[in-house]
Amino acid sequence: MTSFFADRAARRVATLLAALCAAPVGAQTIAQRVAAADRPVQVIYPSRQTACGDGRSFIGHVLEDGYYFGSDDNSMYRGNGGNGWYRGPCVHGPARVLATVMDGEVTHLRVFVGPVPPSSTDIVTVNATASEAAAWLASLVTGDNSRVAASAVMPLILADAPDPWPLLLRVARDNGRGTNVRRDALMWLGNGAIMHLGIAQTRDDTPDDEMRTQAVFALSQRPRSESVPALMDLAKSAKYPAAKRSAIFWLGQTGDTRAADVFAELLGLR
Repeated sequence: MTSFFADRAARRVATLLAALCAAPVGAQTIAQRVAAADRPVQVIYPSRQTACGDGRSFIGHVLEDGYYFGSDDNSMYRGNGGNGWYRGPCVHGPARVLATVMDGEVTHLRVFVGPVPPSSTDIVTVNATASEAAAWLASLVTGDNSRVAASAVMPLILADAPDPWPLLLRVARDNGRGTNVRRDALMWLGNGAIMHLGIAQTRDDTPDDEMRTQAVFALSQRPRSESVPALMDLAKSAKYPAAKRSAIFWLGQTGDTRAADVFAELLGLR
């Protein structure tokens, strides 16, 4: 037991020395600064212009859509900010990732958007540019910790930086990656395709559009052997935007790796 704690302490010291000696603080990467912390770290960076939140518990309009995400578990709900599941202002502001760090390694992430609350002295604050944060988050998405990788996808999407669709496409196609991170990558690729095609749901949707949406949803609940091929076909060739949008959305929820090729085509990627 003594040897275990001694080895752990030695690894911790080595990690800190490597992070601190690699470069002056101003020149260190976000990863180096996070690894050198001996307590929780919050990384604050510019968010997409469409994104908003309350800075504490929910995030909305990540991709100009009507979805809201609970910050604790990234659960997704649809609402309008007034008559939906959430009642209160959705304020644009920076993205803030709160990272739990143990022995120089990130073990847990939470993400927020909106007003930044007063920080505790127990938390290290790192102010980053969008590109710096995106580079750090991309390294987590492609890292070995599958839980952290999955939870880093949404913060990466939130960065006011070039869309990370090519990286997420590689993740979604990699059968060696964890199921959760591949599923999250597919979900966001689908949402990205909807935005790219300009077919997000609007208040102009008609009752017929709602019926088409419900019909596609019913199809998505069929056995995968039946639903996935049908959703793939509708995502590519549906005549009505409402049906196409719904097919893309539910295809992204399946976690089926075949969806990656469909989304690549819709996004103009290979």
